Amino acid sequence: MHRRQFLRAVAGSAALSATAVLTAHDADARPSESGASDAANATTTGAGSAAAGTPSGTPTPTPTQAVATPTSAYEPVGSVAVEGATEAVLTPDGETAFVAVGDGFAVLDLRDPANPTVVASERDISPPGTSQRMGGVRDVKYDDGRLLVGGPAGYDPDSFYGVALFDVSDPTAPAFLRAHETAYPVHNCDLAGEYAYLTRSDRDANPLLVVDVGRAEPREVARWSVLDHDPVWESVPQPLRTLHDVFVRDGFACLAYWDAGTWLLDVSDPTHPEYVADVRERDPETLADLDGLAVARESSEPPGNDHYAATDPDNALLAVGKESWNSNFGKEGTTPGPDDPGGPSGIAIYDITDPRSPEHRSTIDPPPTADSNINGVRTTAHNFELAAGHLYSSWYRGGVAVHDLSDPAEPERVRYVRRSSTTNFWTAQLAAPGGAVVATSFEDPSDLDASARVYTFPDVPRATPTPTPRRTDATTVPTESGGRSATEGGDGGASGGRDGTETSGTVEPGGATAGDGSGFGPAAALAGLGIGAWRVLGGKGPEERG
Repeated sequence: MHRRQFLRAVAGSAALSATAVLTAHDADARPSESGASDAANATTTGAGSAAAGTPSGTPTPTPTQAVATPTSAYEPVGSVAVEGATEAVLTPDGETAFVAVGDGFAVLDLRDPANPTVVASERDISPPGTSQRMGGVRDVKYDDGRLLVGGPAGYDPDSFYGVALFDVSDPTAPAFLRAHETAYPVHNCDLAGEYAYLTRSDRDANPLLVVDVGRAEPREVARWSVLDHDPVWESVPQPLRTLHDVFVRDGFACLAYWDAGTWLLDVSDPTHPEYVADVRERDPETLADLDGLAVARESSEPPGNDHYAATDPDNALLAVGKESWNSNFGKEGTTPGPDDPGGPSGIAIYDITDPRSPEHRSTIDPPPTADSNINGVRTTAHNFELAAGHLYSSWYRGGVAVHDLSDPAEPERVRYVRRSSTTNFWTAQLAAPGGAVVATSFEDPSDLDASARVYTFPDVPRATPTPTPRRTDATTVPTESGGRSATEGGDGGASGGRDGTETSGTVEPGGATAGDGSGFGPAAALAGLGIGAWRVLGGKGPEERG
């Protein structure tokens, strides 16, 4: 059945809740206050506990130093200076990365993860028909041999506003294809097939724009806003309902609308987006009552602040990252307390096997910090990727983490690195299972004149599939099993220490890895990387996403 037909059938057969309103903060979902070090485990709160965990994941302050002791068990194996680096996206084979660099993009060869190399770059992009150049480029997206470049991320009257599309089938020789000009900044974007999905920062409706970039003259074909779904949002101050980011996979779009929450759309017909569900922690009536400094506080402090949302390859899990910090309006000092809940936020995990009824399963709390101000040591969630049964996440100066999501209700941190004094991470992406993890640090806090860098880290160990006898009609047939044993089943995305596979280090209680960590070598072949099929939408497996 077609996705849209199915959703309509579901809507007609049952009275389904249009909104999943999330619970308020859970005071128990916080790190230990006994002087936890930088290498302490990030806490998680499962949905099965007696008191449901706060999706924001906001721990109380801990006595850690502002620039905490770096971890020692998980080290980068390579890095390269890339001036202006922010967002990075990878080709499906993990051999090439495209990195946003402010005035364009750079291309990295990752075939030797210990020696990432810049092989091409496109800067000072000036689309035909304009004398302006692209600036403030903080986002790029790749699909099927093409790269979408969007900007500026904020208002810049001297920049070209819009997106440019490049042919990168030969990564060493990018070729400009076409551009689409907008009247407003493009903070973030995504590319799926012939369509570009853009955040339109117009300080009014803040809609999602859908642009057909497959035609010689790109044109807008659709737009969608929370105001279209329910006009009640018009009464909410605009800073609290900003469309910050968009993620699209297999006809399913995730829109991070800041304090208005995360909204899920059916875009199987890109010209006609349709509402599926939303998850949020504030109702519009509560937000509409705020004004003045209360709006400023709400837009910077938890709960809410949905910054980035993405699904796993099967569209069975949804992760929502929330970006926040302490505003300290009218407060002394820098540490939030009982009357001032400001501080870093984490990443909430939802089960969306029924996309119309998302179920909160757990929240991954942020690394601790003793200075949670925006200009302090920020350790709030930033960009991430769900891949191969794991969450690869960046936390600004809180470092880079890898969590095993074999049990989404109890994520297990299996890798973590932090260098608060010298790195400030923007994103983390998986190059290849068992191979490399790629993360961009956009600044060195100890030397603001230093170039941004792109780092590579080793992924968690992956089990090589081995023949397992299976009896069918009295005949033994060899089959392949993934990371778990044949009797367990599983998704093949398990990591060392969780499923009996060996690692080169040891797993400490709670999942922090000690020892020398995993090495590189050939990426292991995997069977069944996804956690579950998007069964509700027709029962089809995910299509290949370039």
